[in-house]
Amino acid sequence: MALPIRFCLLVCGLFAAAGAAAMTLTVQNEPHLAHARALVQEALRVGGLTVDMVDASKGNERRNVALISEGLTHIDMMPATPIRLELVRSGKLRMIPIPLDRGLLGYRVNLLLESRRDMLAGVRTAEDLRAFSLGQNVGWMDVEIYRAAGIPTKEIKDWADGEFALQMEAGFLDLFPLGLEETLTHFLPHFRRKYPQLTIDPHVIVRYPWFRFVWVSPKPEADEVFDVLQRGFDEMVANGRFLEIWQQYRKPPPDSVFKDRVIIDIPNPFYGYDLVPPKYRHLLFEDRAK
Repeated sequence: MALPIRFCLLVCGLFAAAGAAAMTLTVQNEPHLAHARALVQEALRVGGLTVDMVDASKGNERRNVALISEGLTHIDMMPATPIRLELVRSGKLRMIPIPLDRGLLGYRVNLLLESRRDMLAGVRTAEDLRAFSLGQNVGWMDVEIYRAAGIPTKEIKDWADGEFALQMEAGFLDLFPLGLEETLTHFLPHFRRKYPQLTIDPHVIVRYPWFRFVWVSPKPEADEVFDVLQRGFDEMVANGRFLEIWQQYRKPPPDSVFKDRVIIDIPNPFYGYDLVPPKYRHLLFEDRAK
């Protein structure tokens, strides 16, 4: 007995709706990562996966690593560290080495007190920087990079709203370096809401290999996510969509930022620029001060 056409259409519609159900993914979400999240969203779409994103729990890097390696976070967008790279080698984490910050994260500018704005006026080398004490967040691998260069570095628990300004005023810290472009566009105006005494050093930029990548849970339920992201990013890089989205959220620092600043290169003892694969290397920002 033939079924009514209306019934058949209803059943087909239900199956189609069920097939189109979005996958729910727990993804890192912080204000300064809006560009990274937008790039991930587009890569998932281009790769053919419909998703609903919920925000991952916030924490320091140790907590972030624990959450994603245990599958409680599906995707995060953090800098590459020795711990993360070792987890990738051992199959306990997955990495898509696309430079979400275009390498600009490795250009570091120092935040300091306005009253000490010219503290670094005479600095020309990494050895000169050893006369000053730096602050960094607890667990950041930048701590080890600076210490390997012989620069005194202290780990600070509270920093996200500019609290380190109080420690500068107390003489505990001199400088707090952060990513150049992030500082110009986000961190400085954010910090100055509570601590207007903070400013940016106009004399020095420190540079080292430091890349924000996409990381994916190693759990089997994230297999498709990893494959889709790789496929989506490759297509976006090839057709220019990656840079289009990046430029909607981020802008390379203007030439004036580099004009009167000394660039001091220090090594990253854990990896070099070749961590970015050749197919993505053209995305890296190149300043005109080289």
